[in-house]
Order: sequence, then C-alpha cells, then structure tokens
Amino acid sequence: MFESYSGSSEAIPYSRQYSICLRPSVIPALGPLITGLIASGVARYSGFKLLDSVNVYTKDGTVKSVPGSKEAVFNAKDISLIEKRRLMRFLTFAASEFEDKPEIQGKEGHPVKDFLKSTYQLSDDTITVIVYSLAHCVSAKDPTLPALLRLRGYVRGVGRYGPSPFLVGHYGGLGDISQGFCVYVLGRPIVSTVFRSEVSTDAGGDSYIEVKLDDFPETHLWHRIPVPSPPSVTQAPTIAKVARCVTILDTPLQFQPRPASSVFDEGGEQESDAPSSTGGPLDTAVLIIPPSTYTAATVFINGENSLSTPKGRWIVYIVLPLTSTQPDQTAESVLKPYLDAVLSFAQTVEGAPTTPLSTSFFFEKQLPAEVPGSQAAQDTPRYIIAPPLTYSAFPDIPDAATYSAEATFQQAIRSLRALKGDPVRDDEDIDFWPPMAVEEENSDDDS
Repeated sequence: MFESYSGSSEAIPYSRQYSICLRPSVIPALGPLITGLIASGVARYSGFKLLDSVNVYTKDGTVKSVPGSKEAVFNAKDISLIEKRRLMRFLTFAASEFEDKPEIQGKEGHPVKDFLKSTYQLSDDTITVIVYSLAHCVSAKDPTLPALLRLRGYVRGVGRYGPSPFLVGHYGGLGDISQGFCVYVLGRPIVSTVFRSEVSTDAGGDSYIEVKLDDFPETHLWHRIPVPSPPSVTQAPTIAKVARCVTILDTPLQFQPRPASSVFDEGGEQESDAPSSTGGPLDTAVLIIPPSTYTAATVFINGENSLSTPKGRWIVYIVLPLTSTQPDQTAESVLKPYLDAVLSFAQTVEGAPTTPLSTSFFFEKQLPAEVPGSQAAQDTPRYIIAPPLTYSAFPDIPDAATYSAEATFQQAIRSLRALKGDPVRDDEDIDFWPPMAVEEENSDDDS
C-alpha cells in the first residue's frame, strides 16, 4: 500500500505521546460517519474539537483565511460589495436542492470553474477559493455536479457544532475512532493474521487469511469475497498515487497575509524563501495549495489541543494526489517544495530557519476497487473482506470508509441469511446499527 519511503530515522523524545495517522482527514459535521458514531455509541469513547480554520495559499505567497459563514463573508475586507452579493447568491444556490434548477441544467459535466464563471460571474480569486478550499476539488477540470454535491454537504454542516463544518478527532483522529469501534462494537481483539497462499481442503481450494481472535478457540479462515464498492463520494479524476508527507515541528505555524514573493513560480518550482509571518500560532488548520505542476495539495496541522502531540509540538500532514507518476520520481522530490513553503510560515527567533524534528515522505498506492475472489468462495459466502478504499477528497475519507463498512455489513447479513435458508428480499431494509437503549435520567424530584 505504501512505497518510496524516505525521511528521518532518528527517534524523537516522548515518541509515545504522538498519535500519527497515515490517512489523516477532518470529519464533516454532517455525514455517515457522524451518524454512525452517534448511533453506535462510539461517540462516547472518542473526543473531538472544531477545526480552527481553512486557508488558501495565493500566488503572491500569502495565505488567506476562507470565510466559514455569511457573517465572515460580509466582514471580509478583501472582497468587494458586488462580489459578496454574487458569492452569497451562489452559496444560497449551493445549499439548496439544486439538481433540477435551471442554473445547472446541461452543465452537470462541465468543469466547475467554467460553471462558476459563466453562471455567477465570480472573479478568478473567488473561484479558486470555492473550487479548492470549499469544494475540495483535485483540479479545475473536476465536473460541476460532484463538486456542488460535496460543497452542499459542507455548507449545511456549518453551525451544527459551531462555525466550522469540520471536526478534528482527538488522539490521531480516524485511527482512534477505528479503535473505538473495535472496543465498543467488535469487543474481541485480533491476536494474529496469517495469509495462506497454498491450496487447502478446509479453505475450499483457494488462498485464504487465517485469523485468531482473543479468547476464542476456533481459528477463522477468511476467503476473499467481492463486495460492491461504495458509491463514489469524490468522483475525481483517476488518481495513480497519493504523495504524503508527515513532519513534526517544535515551532508554531502562523498563517497571516504578508508582503512576500510566491514560494512557487508558474511551473511549481521553488523560487526563494519567504519571510516569516506574524500573528497567532495555529493549533488545528487546513491549508489548500492550488494546482501548479500537480493537482491541489492539502496541508493539515494538528497541535496539542488535538491531543495528538505533546505540548509545544505540531504534526503537519501534506497530501498531494497525483494523476500520473514518473518511474524515477520519489515522494520526497515531489513534496519537498510544498514542505519548504509550509516551513516558511514558522515563527522562529530572529527569522532563523526551521528544522523539523522528524520528516517522512512516501507514496500511497491506489489499489483496485474490486477485490477478486474465487467462485467456490462466492457459492458459500462465509467470510468477507471489504474492498480497499480508493482516493476521496480530503474531508470525504471518513464517509467513504463508512460507506464501505456499510456495504460490507449488508453483504455479510445477506450471506448469513442465505446460509440459514432465509434470503433477504430485494425490498427489505437492513439496519446498520441496532437501536440504542435509552438511558433514564433522574428527575429533579429524585435528586
């Protein structure tokens, strides 16, 4: 799944106090994962905080905060009054049930950038913010309808838990949430897994995975059973690989507008070091770097309030989806200019250069969405392996995983019912989560 690793090899102090996620993401305030966390009770196990800000990197080397509410749009000093009215008209449209409205008819497959320009006459700077920082598109060629569907979900999430439509999970985010589901739902830790490629009579003449559970005497043999892939949340261009960087800093980052030359020129190469910015340090934030040589990159910052780092430390993730790669290309060569751009915003004493405590670069390979399985295993579907997750827009990773989990659950229930001779009807709904018991609260009279 991961390849082309390079980076630091020295251990850092208090290493056990860091919670690092290999596929980090924010969590949308509205979506399948939040619904599942509440319905399953796992929300009681996990902790969350609001994302502090979403920002966009501009061509002149400055960073602008993306308005997260109507009030923030009207208070923005760098947007003209006419532009604010056009932007509010578009956001009202994006939050509505727009599928049958005349504005989008016949334009569903057009590039979203062209749709915003022709339909709402927005400026190029505003379009860049919408396309990459609000709709989280990969490139300007992303089709209009999928981008607007994503944007609608984010816009409707504003105000549910606060001014941001995104949450940040404590202790590494998605990794800790997965552990919560294991503890609260599965209840039995896996002791060991061994892949057996040799032919076995017990396994039906096919390769299998041997799984042993804690305090469970029987060894499970898991066949590979194809599971229908979940509906695409992103519908982005085909992604060959995802370049990822994980770096740990002991210096805070501060994104504020500043007079500086761009760290990237038109070709995406690094030009020069930009001066440090001034302002308050960031704890949790997202920075979007629009496309230059490659697609749009996402920078995700986790500070001590995310409970993922010790005090005075920050984890910085850089995610860059690639539509194609070269044979001699490494993750470090691709992401080093982006890391240098981010480090230029570190607030150091007397402008001294920032040296990360630890840095790792690697590629995440994109595996086929469908997992092949033998016909014998499909005829007696006793063991199921979920398909691997393909690339999703940065905020959609949690919901894509939830869709996959539900599809696997539905397939498992249908297989179990078929083995018992009670197949599921096509029109029958299968509840993903059982109803939770209502906890009775003491009345005021009893207190």
